[in-house]
Amino acid sequence: MPALVAAVVAVGALAVVPAVGTGRPVPPLVALSLVALTVIAVITVIAVLAMVVIGVNPADRLNPADRAGAFGVDAADPPGDPDYRSVSARLRLRLRRGAVDDLTGLPGRRHFVDVVGRCLTGGEHRARGTTSLALLVIDLDRMRDVNGALGHEHGDRLLAAVGRRLRGALSGSDLLARVDGDAFAVLLRGVDLARAEQVARRLREVLERPVPLADTPVRPEVSVGIAHAPEHGRDALELFGHAEEAMYLAKRGRCGQSVYAGGHPPINRTRLRLRAEVRHALDSGQIELSYQPKADLRSGRISGVEALVRWRHPVDGVRPPDAFLAEIERAGLMPKLTVHVLDQALADCARWHDRGAPLAVSVNVPASVIVDCAFVGVVRAALARHRLPPSALIVEVTEDSLIVARELAWGTLAGLRRFGVRVSLDDYGTGFCSLSYLRELPADEVKLDRTFLRDLDRDPAAAEIVRSTVSLAHALRLRIVAEGVETQRSWVSLAAWQCDEVQGYFLSRPMAGDRVVGWLREWGSRLAVRPDAEPWATPGPADTGAAHVPIAAPVVAPGAARRVSGVGAVGTLVAPPLRPGQWSAGFRGGSLASAGQRAVDYRVQADLAAS
Repeated sequence: MPALVAAVVAVGALAVVPAVGTGRPVPPLVALSLVALTVIAVITVIAVLAMVVIGVNPADRLNPADRAGAFGVDAADPPGDPDYRSVSARLRLRLRRGAVDDLTGLPGRRHFVDVVGRCLTGGEHRARGTTSLALLVIDLDRMRDVNGALGHEHGDRLLAAVGRRLRGALSGSDLLARVDGDAFAVLLRGVDLARAEQVARRLREVLERPVPLADTPVRPEVSVGIAHAPEHGRDALELFGHAEEAMYLAKRGRCGQSVYAGGHPPINRTRLRLRAEVRHALDSGQIELSYQPKADLRSGRISGVEALVRWRHPVDGVRPPDAFLAEIERAGLMPKLTVHVLDQALADCARWHDRGAPLAVSVNVPASVIVDCAFVGVVRAALARHRLPPSALIVEVTEDSLIVARELAWGTLAGLRRFGVRVSLDDYGTGFCSLSYLRELPADEVKLDRTFLRDLDRDPAAAEIVRSTVSLAHALRLRIVAEGVETQRSWVSLAAWQCDEVQGYFLSRPMAGDRVVGWLREWGSRLAVRPDAEPWATPGPADTGAAHVPIAAPVVAPGAARRVSGVGAVGTLVAPPLRPGQWSAGFRGGSLASAGQRAVDYRVQADLAAS
């Protein structure tokens, strides 16, 4: 365009300057030509400006032959060919000043939102005669794995291939854009919701064929969120946000695509403020940990603690995890939070070890972190930094995290176990983990969810589920921990069924890290045994004939004949780890009634429940 304008000015100068210098009038033919060229230049400028406004790429308007002649690109090259993409991207970049993605040659997020906004406000509605529109957000799953395994160069090639396939599956009236690193968006004009779902399914189908990357076939897996106007939003940002929420719902449910259904927390100022506050909380030390003890039912001694995250808000006080963990996950801060919790928990654990309490600490690790194989290195470095053995840490994962990304999660768990860190399956029984998963699970223990303990004392069916689950875990060489133990009757029943460990309010409510060692002494004073109780097996294989020694820490129940010495020795109140189902010979093979009676031999005093 600058060259055309310069040519017009040059022709005019050649025609006018000599005439002015000689005083002769400009020939009519020259004057007419000058006017025509000027008019053509003005029309061309207006046309280019119009294309910039409505987002038309002149290269896309050319047929293959014209494109080949105009830009020196082979006519057989597809629109997504790297050569064509580079020419097209440079032209768009020059015309629209950065409103396009230079990797895929697609419009960017800014341009996409602008076009959606014009459609919703009526400008393009009236021009095109449409009455409704749909917005699709398409996000690639596990792109981080591709980048980590093959490198970012191959990750970029995958994105470019996905862009080409999506563009080839859409009609000319549809607008495709790359709106984020791994995300694309599609604007469908004049379609109803059913049609939008059909298009989403077709787009997923065209991506099923693997893309060869470094001699490795990689299948692009995507999650699609769908929002339809006007029922799901009346402005561009609202509609785009609802489509993103539907996409995250599809990603969590592994269902491929999902339609926005409402009921989700709106993206408003409250959520934006909460997101900013949690970022500040992580940076300023407002995230704190509380610890809830776990008791070994073989001896009543404390086997470890679980770290529970809390947010000490400067205005609202202590906030429970349900109030902020979901927003931390949406903000992509879960890896940062997990590293913070891990470091703080191991620092407290090291202080307990220094004071003579060799406890193990359990840390919950979410799915978004456990799928990263680099997490093994993070754990190794943290343990070395705090000079703790691997046995001091237990990593807890939920069933859902193992199902969502089974291969990746299992690789990380196997690496942790090889290093010596124990793995626990948390909230067992509430997810979708099958028995085959449980058999192959790279774990050391399962934690039975508290919902099964709620009705243990009054529902025979619930009691039978717990009893059979304990037996199943032991048959699979897994330790089992019962969460939510709140009554002495539950304690006794679980001991009779040879459950390995218990956790719940019957032992203690969560406490700060600096209270743990002092609480251990309190627990020792409340733990009671009968003076004629049989001694318990020392740690080791189940039938090795190891020597039997009495418990050194607990005190005798009120009215007993003697008091065991060594209450002040905190280390004696900590149970060493035993193998799954490893019980005293008096428990193994006995009847339920006799086992229950022996469990009372180290009963907890009734006033403990009130505490």
